[in-house]
Amino acid sequence: MSWQESVNQAVGVARINDINGFIRSEASVLEAPIDVFYRASQEILLVGTPAFLTAHSSMGPLLLVGLVSATENYFRDIFARIIQLCPLAKAHASNQNISLGSVVWHGVRDMERGAFEHLSFADVENIIKTTRKFLNYELTRTTVLAEFEKVCELRHGIVHSAAVVAGKNAVRLGIPSSTQKLFINIGFAELQECGAICNTLVASTNTELFIEMAKRWAVSWPKLPSWDPNKKHGLFSSIWNSFYSAKDAASHSIPVELSLVKCKNRVMTEFP
Repeated sequence: MSWQESVNQAVGVARINDINGFIRSEASVLEAPIDVFYRASQEILLVGTPAFLTAHSSMGPLLLVGLVSATENYFRDIFARIIQLCPLAKAHASNQNISLGSVVWHGVRDMERGAFEHLSFADVENIIKTTRKFLNYELTRTTVLAEFEKVCELRHGIVHSAAVVAGKNAVRLGIPSSTQKLFINIGFAELQECGAICNTLVASTNTELFIEMAKRWAVSWPKLPSWDPNKKHGLFSSIWNSFYSAKDAASHSIPVELSLVKCKNRVMTEFP
């Protein structure tokens, strides 16, 4: 034994024996991205009870990371759906790069989603920039985007410095400097606030992008050489199914409850 081994435990070899044990599969189900988000975020919030977070304070920050991840996944899903559906988005995104690894692994299945694998949506500017670059749409800069930026700054400190408040994040959040080490604390109330912000962002973005796609369907798509009037209803159905929340419908949370056909007819009336 030598002095070089005097500061920590001796270790052997550690390895992942079977990577397949870290992966699970689910049957592919046609589900709106907003409902995928609801399911993931609500599972996280159900775990984060006051009793659990009091007993396990280190888990609050990790649950926040999960909420932001679910929000990021919504943006990847809905952006991919729009590119699949919208010929204007297809044309605008055609000059964007996609990694060869994504193409090789995805093949024709979900290739559009692969375009966003290298992008972080735990950053408001990236969300806005990606919407512009891939969808040719300028996302409205709402108050909730500014609030989500705060959540992302908290997430950054959790992921990259074990919940220690970093200077850059502290300045952006307006936290005053201190002679003591500051930690990001996510208890029940804080987790619920962040969950509400993520939920509001996803729901408001879902509405905004649905309106834009409905307008394109009614006004812009019919002017394209590729337009087939016989596919008009089917295309609106695809838009509807990409944005319509079955969960919100079941809880009667949708302000104006319309069927697919009634909504389509109202869009056609507004944009004849």
